[in-house]
Amino acid sequence: MKNDRNAGGLLVMASVASILMMAHHPSNAHDYAMGQLVHGAMIAIVAVSALGLTHLARRLGVERLSVLAGLVAYGLAVFSGVGAATINGFVVTNLVAKGETDHAIFALAWEANQALARMGVVATGAAFILWSIQLVTRGRWAGRALGGLGIVAGAVPALMLGTGMMTMHLHGAILIYGVQAAWMALAGLYLWSGRLAKELD
Repeated sequence: MKNDRNAGGLLVMASVASILMMAHHPSNAHDYAMGQLVHGAMIAIVAVSALGLTHLARRLGVERLSVLAGLVAYGLAVFSGVGAATINGFVVTNLVAKGETDHAIFALAWEANQALARMGVVATGAAFILWSIQLVTRGRWAGRALGGLGIVAGAVPALMLGTGMMTMHLHGAILIYGVQAAWMALAGLYLWSGRLAKELD
């Protein structure tokens, strides 16, 4: 129970922190000090989120193949998120600070960042859906409600990206990450409250 409360608290704090960092995301690479600060913080937030969600997966039962698949999917999301943040937050800002002007280099960095960001959204969505199916099928009312929201939070951003309704430009990224952060916060509260232990054990 203590680990549930700790992991739940970490998820809530990481979710709130991610929204705060995205709200302060610089709009251009010339503000490289803020860019490095925000993206460095986002990498740390991804790590904290991974810790909390790994605990959630353990409590759902990693011996279940679908739960383990969700954990693998989120591992891919971590790789993608850290990669995207490293490119925009450190590679691009360092190039700007050194006076690099080659458009082709910046175009390549942008495409790499966007590809990783999109991959991260899809992989996170897959993890949310796989874990949420467990909550829907095994939980009581609170777990089922959280699971239903998790399926929506996992599927809708990926579908919006896939259909072109949304992009991973700044405003689109804030909206998409906001939806995912909201579900993580709810999952954190579910863990923190002890309902997971009561409903699934």
